[in-house]
Amino acid sequence: MGPLSPLASMSASPYDEPIQTLPGVGPAKQRALEALGISKIKDLLSILPKGYQNRVQLPIRDLKSGMQARVVGTILRLQTLGSFKHQRLEMILKDGTGFLKLVFFQLKPVAYLLKAKPGTQLTVTGEVTAFNAMMQMVHPKVALGNKPEPFHGVCAIYPELKGLSSHDLTKFIEAALEQVQKASAPDWPIEKLQELKLLPLLESYQTIHQPVEAIADPGQHPAFRRMAFEELYHFQCRLLKHRQIQLKLQSPILPRESARELFQGLLPFAPTHAQIRVIQEISDDTSQSYPMLRLLQGDVGSGKTAVAACAAKLFQKNGYQTAMMAPTEILAEQHFHVFSQLFGSERVGKLMGSLSVPARREMLKSLQSGNIDILIGTHALISEDVVFKNLGLCIVDEQHRFGVHQRSELRNKGRKGSFVPHVLAMTATPIPRSLALTAYGDFALSVLDELPPGRTPVSTHLLQGDPQKNVLMLADKCLRNQEQAYIIYPLVEESEKMDLLNAEQAFAELAGRFGSDRVALIHGRMTGAEKESAMHRFASAQADLLVSTTVIEVGVNVPNATCMMIVHPERFGLSQLHQLRGRVGRGERKSTCFLLTPQLFPSEETYRRLAILEKSQDGFEIAAEDLKIRGPGDFLGTRQSGLPIFHHCDLVQHADLIEPARQLAQSIISFHP
Repeated sequence: MGPLSPLASMSASPYDEPIQTLPGVGPAKQRALEALGISKIKDLLSILPKGYQNRVQLPIRDLKSGMQARVVGTILRLQTLGSFKHQRLEMILKDGTGFLKLVFFQLKPVAYLLKAKPGTQLTVTGEVTAFNAMMQMVHPKVALGNKPEPFHGVCAIYPELKGLSSHDLTKFIEAALEQVQKASAPDWPIEKLQELKLLPLLESYQTIHQPVEAIADPGQHPAFRRMAFEELYHFQCRLLKHRQIQLKLQSPILPRESARELFQGLLPFAPTHAQIRVIQEISDDTSQSYPMLRLLQGDVGSGKTAVAACAAKLFQKNGYQTAMMAPTEILAEQHFHVFSQLFGSERVGKLMGSLSVPARREMLKSLQSGNIDILIGTHALISEDVVFKNLGLCIVDEQHRFGVHQRSELRNKGRKGSFVPHVLAMTATPIPRSLALTAYGDFALSVLDELPPGRTPVSTHLLQGDPQKNVLMLADKCLRNQEQAYIIYPLVEESEKMDLLNAEQAFAELAGRFGSDRVALIHGRMTGAEKESAMHRFASAQADLLVSTTVIEVGVNVPNATCMMIVHPERFGLSQLHQLRGRVGRGERKSTCFLLTPQLFPSEETYRRLAILEKSQDGFEIAAEDLKIRGPGDFLGTRQSGLPIFHHCDLVQHADLIEPARQLAQSIISFHP
């Protein structure tokens, strides 16, 4: 970012002055502000207006309730009313076209008006309200005469906050701007601000709080972009400081291995170049004394499980255990099956809520004694009674499906003082780099950006009409061709019961038509044993049709399944649809995904969104579109994913600022650790 700015050391900055230095901020207002997290000038100036109103100078007769206006008139009369402790000043202003009532409940700020006499000329600016059939202003801004300070035609409107009125905020922010203007505030080099299309900080605050003209597109305005940049910069600083703390911890130091030899010694097929690259990155990370924090992204079918197996092998060879946590029992069962084949069933354990008490007790005993090298399970892995002998690696699959606390609890299973396990997080949802740098900024990123040879592209078709009739037609065709099919019904958030009934009704209709032995059903309310039994029937080709909700979204591998039907796809995100589509195309036969929509689309936008899947097989391209449409919070699922809450930054609109903010934070932290 160029030369260091004095802003790196904010201790001498006027923006860091406490709010009680502002006129009008007494103990009560200070407590109200601090209760809202506002303790410094910069906190106050970072409150964005909820909107703007055009303020115009008008004759009194043209005033209407709700408008922001400026009026020039003379005092007709004024009087002080109320008891000593609750006095108020009221005056009537006239301008030849009408009368305007002015009310002041706080006398101290307008003490000079108490000496005013009828006929004195005033200029008042504020919000007009109607009271008792008369227009009035409460606590307007007042200037004597008809030559007041410059008039801002656009007025910032602030939200009402607990203990603070919109008027309070306006007054305090104006005072804060005046105070900062008098000081010499540091800033970043002007050439870098211009390069990023940002305004200097003081100019940004002035533009936001006292605009001279309407701001049509705040998100892309240089002043608002500067606020977004500041927020991103400070967030990246916090991430880097957290990373510095991580670097002071200790983790197992493993000898560097050849990624190709490690892969070929474990797996019966050739690796892709991307897999070799990522395995080597993992080996390099784990040869250091500090803990690995690596996020592995890969499109559907890119071979993430093979990379995870190689990582586990690396630790097994050096006497350490691996814990692998998956979000669903179906996915955990799939991983257990694969790892048991690779490592031998006696060295791999599984732990899920559905495990019987005796089996769980025996498995935990083997784990603690070190007879199990790899433990695979759901969030049951973080139960209090799960004790490892020598945990060296934590693998979290579909890691955004877990809360920050759950991921931390798994890692703590291997914590011994300053010693912690290495962490490999994985996701099959390709996350655009800009979002990954923010949501998972303390992780190093690895990307599997190529597919193993032999993967058959899945053709995708939008099919309009009665979805259930199309399901029956396509199911009949699959069975005649001796193929297997998934039939997916949406998870309806407003009523899970509705979703369950849809899946069950479809199952009953298909079973009645084709025979119950040929149809299996899976949904989230079934027990683990029931889901495992249904999945086994489908995977072993005992059942040809699997009716399901989205519990089979990730990890399920049935090579003979060639058809994916998704009913009401408009209820899913694009990335989720792409994940579901990835359940087919895993064998040699041509596979197809049908998006079964009603006859009429809810909107043209829905059609355009779903049509992206017809054109693209690229998960990263689809994810980028999904992010634009749904926004970061919905894209990642929930707040538990660890995505910070930004007040000024929109991670889609301001994606171009994330990398510069990170680079600047790195340069500052390196000089001021």
